[in-house]
Amino acid sequence: MTPGRRRPVAGGARRPGPGLPEPPAVPELAVELPAGVRLAVGLSHDVDHLGLREHLVDRFLLSTAFNALRQNLAGRFRPWRAADQLAGLALAALGRDRWDTIDELREFEQAAGIRSTWFFAARPGLGIRYALADAAATIRRLADAGFEIGLHGQSADDPAALAAEFADLRRIVPRPVDGLRMHYLRLSAAVVDGMAQGGARYDSTVMDRDHRDPDTHPLAAPCGLRTDLVELPLHVMDSTLFSVTGFGLSEDDALDWTLRLARRAESLGRVLVINLHPNYYSRQTPEIRRWYRRLVGALTARSDVLVTGLGELCRLLRDPR
Repeated sequence: MTPGRRRPVAGGARRPGPGLPEPPAVPELAVELPAGVRLAVGLSHDVDHLGLREHLVDRFLLSTAFNALRQNLAGRFRPWRAADQLAGLALAALGRDRWDTIDELREFEQAAGIRSTWFFAARPGLGIRYALADAAATIRRLADAGFEIGLHGQSADDPAALAAEFADLRRIVPRPVDGLRMHYLRLSAAVVDGMAQGGARYDSTVMDRDHRDPDTHPLAAPCGLRTDLVELPLHVMDSTLFSVTGFGLSEDDALDWTLRLARRAESLGRVLVINLHPNYYSRQTPEIRRWYRRLVGALTARSDVLVTGLGELCRLLRDPR
């Protein structure tokens, strides 16, 4: 696919789109669904943590405890949940880590017939503590089972460093690494340059987190960033739905919100991209775990819905010109 040539940006012009660093070469890419399919949904996982044990002695743990307190004060958690979270920390220190959920999540998706996309960091930083070597065996198990591996990028201001992250990840992945999602959703012109240097095919960093009504959500469409570089916007994030700093929804309301957005995507002829952090597929956050399992069940129950990874979604996109 060749979305078109890059167009120059006028000096001082506001860059359109939620988070795009420059006007897309092709403002919108058409979706060609397989016969009998009415909606395509891409599932993805940003791997920020391999386990809670990584953070027993750092500031992230304090941040996690503070956020749990905020959830309790806001009435989102019952008082026993605070004690349960403390128990989770003690169990992690003893080697029974509730955030060690990647294999369990993989097995759930395999049983559902799904092959999602998993974004792993190649560098520690910004709350990510694991090194690539720590994740190597997990990454290979996922790749061997047919899951797509993408890069959870760290270098937002240095194209060469981002390209090096791609190279490091590819050394341990026995399958192509074509996709990117930047940690903390930091998309910039330097990131687009780094994608080109690193041989990426698509990015899934852009997300509009301000629209609370799923029935009027703009549902940003995939677009061509540059020739052979695609932006596949992210539409649903677990933390946005559940956190008090986001929408603060209950499990039932989050499921209703997501399924209504799926119906809107179907009516507009758009793909829908969803992200679940693996550490939320955990006893520490049972409402998020149940939401995801119920969501996957509802989507896969329909024979006219394709549930897949992001690389597969990109293969459905066409330049409409």
